Amino acid sequence: MSEPAGFVKSALSPVAGVFNRVRLGFPGHYLQGTGNFGGDLLCSTVCRELKKRGKGRIAMISRQVGLFERNHDVDLVIHHPHPALDYWLHAGLPATRLNYSTYDASRDADLPPSKHILIHMCEKAGIKGPVELRPYFYLSEAEFAAGKLAEYQVVMQSSGLAAANTMRNKEWYPQRFQEVCSELRKDVQVIQLGSADDPKLEGAIDKRGKTSVRESAAILANSLVYIGLVGFLMHLARAVDCRSVIIYGGREKPAQTGYVANKNLYSQVRCAPCWLRNPCDFDRKCMDMITSPQVIAATAEQISKFGTLLEVQTAQLI
Repeated sequence: MSEPAGFVKSALSPVAGVFNRVRLGFPGHYLQGTGNFGGDLLCSTVCRELKKRGKGRIAMISRQVGLFERNHDVDLVIHHPHPALDYWLHAGLPATRLNYSTYDASRDADLPPSKHILIHMCEKAGIKGPVELRPYFYLSEAEFAAGKLAEYQVVMQSSGLAAANTMRNKEWYPQRFQEVCSELRKDVQVIQLGSADDPKLEGAIDKRGKTSVRESAAILANSLVYIGLVGFLMHLARAVDCRSVIIYGGREKPAQTGYVANKNLYSQVRCAPCWLRNPCDFDRKCMDMITSPQVIAATAEQISKFGTLLEVQTAQLI
């Protein structure tokens, strides 16, 4: 941004803030996530907890409008596809930023959260008392019905490198994902979600790069289990009550970012959790320790629970 343009924005922002609050009908809360799919989906937890406490109308500033369709905890989603108009639609609003980590570029690492990231987000919104550590996503009946592609279906994602922030230390091995896929195909239909550039899983229904967020959610909602890595689809699966097998390795602890209903495969090696994004001095031993048979066994355990209510962790905020 040029200096004159920056000055104009700074000068007009308070005026725009008053105008926007009047235009929006003075919501009680203005929330803004990290801007990516996963971070904004997690804001649904904060919205739910505020609504449960009768905290008034909630406005969500987000480019990911589809995440909040049919969500009655969110009264307004503020977004315009044109960047300039989008800026002025929320300029000057007293938005609470619900970020949960800080990036250290010198180490290519995130600073570890001291507690579950959803607790951090709820605390930033001033929430006290019991909170349920899970996100929420809502589908129409037609959307849900369209997500059933087979009588018994399982979803897999083979890579998360297409995410906004590339993190090689979250990656498992394509050949091991293929081994899991080949074994599961004996009993169920495997559906592959993710980016078009993710390693292809032979024998799976290939939906890489072919589904919207809402279509992906519908497929997950109809599936016996999701198998993948720490990332957006892990959060989306929990939001639609699909159990998961998550290959954590050792970058971060499940207690910091995960869900108790999932089978979280974590390696408690000496250097874990490191929270490093890409560098590793130990050849990612934490990921190498997790084998295909372990993932297959964890998947069978999760499938055996299909149809039962998912466990929910509750935290008490003071």
